[in-house]
Amino acid sequence: MTSGAYIAAMGIISALGTGIDSTYQALKRGKSGLASVDFFQLNRPNFPKVGMAPGPIKDNVPRTHALARIAAGQIMAQCSLVPDAVVLGVTTGGMLTCESLLKTKETDPKLFSYHGLGTVAEDIADLIGCKGPAITVSTACSSGNTALAIALEMLRSGQAETVLAGGADALCRMTCFGFQSLQVVDPAGARPFDEKRAGMSVAEGAGLMLIVSQKPENPIATLSGGGLSCDAYHASSPHPQGNGAFDAMTKAMDDAGITPEQIDYINLHGTGTEANDKAEAMAVNRLFNKNQPAASSVKGATGHPMAAAGAIEAIISAIAVSKAIIPGNTGFSTPDPVLNFIPVATPIHRSVHRVLSNTFGFGGNNASIVISETATNASTTCARDVKKRPKSQMGPLSVLSYACVTGAGTTGESLDAFYKGQSLAGMITDKTLTDLLSLKKVRRMKRFSRLMLALAVLAGKEEPADTTPASIIGGTGWGSLSETWDFLSRLFAGNERSSSPIDFVGSVHNAALGHVAMELGAKGANITTTGGDASFEQALWTAGILGKKEHAPIMVMGGDEHHAELSFRFDMSVTHKEKPADGGGALVLTYGAVPGNATLTPRLFLKDNDRLAPKDALADLIRELPDFNDRYGAVMAGIPKAYAARGKAMTDTLSNAFSSSIPILIYRRLTGQFATAPAIATVLAVDAVKNNKLPDPASPGNCIELQGRGILLLGFGRHLTAVEVMPG
Repeated sequence: MTSGAYIAAMGIISALGTGIDSTYQALKRGKSGLASVDFFQLNRPNFPKVGMAPGPIKDNVPRTHALARIAAGQIMAQCSLVPDAVVLGVTTGGMLTCESLLKTKETDPKLFSYHGLGTVAEDIADLIGCKGPAITVSTACSSGNTALAIALEMLRSGQAETVLAGGADALCRMTCFGFQSLQVVDPAGARPFDEKRAGMSVAEGAGLMLIVSQKPENPIATLSGGGLSCDAYHASSPHPQGNGAFDAMTKAMDDAGITPEQIDYINLHGTGTEANDKAEAMAVNRLFNKNQPAASSVKGATGHPMAAAGAIEAIISAIAVSKAIIPGNTGFSTPDPVLNFIPVATPIHRSVHRVLSNTFGFGGNNASIVISETATNASTTCARDVKKRPKSQMGPLSVLSYACVTGAGTTGESLDAFYKGQSLAGMITDKTLTDLLSLKKVRRMKRFSRLMLALAVLAGKEEPADTTPASIIGGTGWGSLSETWDFLSRLFAGNERSSSPIDFVGSVHNAALGHVAMELGAKGANITTTGGDASFEQALWTAGILGKKEHAPIMVMGGDEHHAELSFRFDMSVTHKEKPADGGGALVLTYGAVPGNATLTPRLFLKDNDRLAPKDALADLIRELPDFNDRYGAVMAGIPKAYAARGKAMTDTLSNAFSSSIPILIYRRLTGQFATAPAIATVLAVDAVKNNKLPDPASPGNCIELQGRGILLLGFGRHLTAVEVMPG
């Protein structure tokens, strides 16, 4: 049995109200919070009611950020403990604001500065003073639970003592019209598991938990376990027998060290759609057989708040444990005989010791968690004097295979250009991608999904026998730009009355990795991270944390597409003066050192305080790497153009800080400017240590010998990141 983590404080805002007590009172009454949208106009008559957060919600940031701030503010009011890391699930980010800007044809990149999904976690980290990793998970509607599962492993692995985790999402046109285009919205409001159910209710909200490894004075409950899986079946529909849901629930209970008989209540995903409810019911029936515990979905009351769903329902699960209540399944009245399953219709007041909470999303992403009681549940007082222990060093990840696609071509062509000191920058040709893929498989895919699938195919060709990755973790700065642009363009052109269901499904950040999972048959964790220029580092960091637990091959990827209309708006490092560039890299990794194989080890991930002098900002790196001169033969530095001045100052200071003359290669001069250029740089670095040579930064066309030493990959952007690449 592995250890759990204590829930020290919680913050919540949803259609049921603001704060823990308001939520509890609404649950006791079996209240529905569904209402008509009142903060933006939907140009369709009688648009179905949604789960709208109580307002007015006004701030100088987009609505998703404002919702997250409200939840974080509740936690800050309960305790002053500053977390070591922030892990949030997000799918909409600043989309509502972005839609208005695109509709009026605004082009100033500064107006879009809060669009990126990662800006929500970064904003909260700034608000609470967190200086460590700010990781954003975007796995569609399972994002919140996935974030909590990652946070739990961060604590278990010793990478953090305290983590703020959860999810946030705001309503926007894209989600309202997108789900409507799929014909999965119930005009009468969501009625999960009811015989007459006709779909979901779109919603918004935020739920955050402060979870800690050391027991606080009065813990609310315990996050005991998490289970992640992927259906590897379909882009938007669940596996019809609920296989992925079954796997996630089983993994969560195994992780918590409990059996199905020990579960008192299941907080169901239960969206109200025909296929999702049926698949979940089949999985629950299979897992619990005739000993089914009380179960209900709260989405008839809250609606479906997308990335926030898992986090909000984790908090409701903790309320169930700490307040002894089983929420009712609002909207349910008539059992569906096909399901062989009857949820709890109205609230029940009785002791709850353990809760299994489910969330499932597009791309077959499944995440379940277990919330358990602790010895003391009464108060939300937070421990203020947690004794810090030395952070554990993340173990090495051995590289089993690697591949990249750049403007220069596929892996071999890109490496050839690299060693000659030639540019790899440019847009990947359609032919490069289609030559690698079956046209039948990709006929409905657009550029980003094709790019990531091509990377997976290339990396798979190089991997040793019997090392097919079980899990896929990928970073992307901006996701599927083509589908996003096409969906919104069609929506605006049709006066917000028509939209494309195919583009909507393809627009979610994790759509591409869903296709990769189907191609590879990978049914383990399927996680998309996103946070601008540190998106790939987030993926690698997450792989390092989960790899220690899974001990199975993981494919770690990073990629972004260039889009003529959106890239320069969203990415401050992309300008019209720059040569358009896109691409990505993929590596198959396994935890621990494998003799003869290069290794990757994430060494540092923290927020860069640009108010500090470069030497002071590098202090943590200097402390982390006292043997710098002995370990590394070169540095490859990633400096996004938006941080050019700061990055140059940091690299100029680097040699003095380490009293070293080690060569520094500024790799974005070769890869071009796009968010996940570090994924390509990592592939280049792995090949360089394998061949014991690197292009000479001072003499293009010539190479320097590494003398059997490694390469340190540094990222100088909003975050300071360090990843070492060592020979086998």
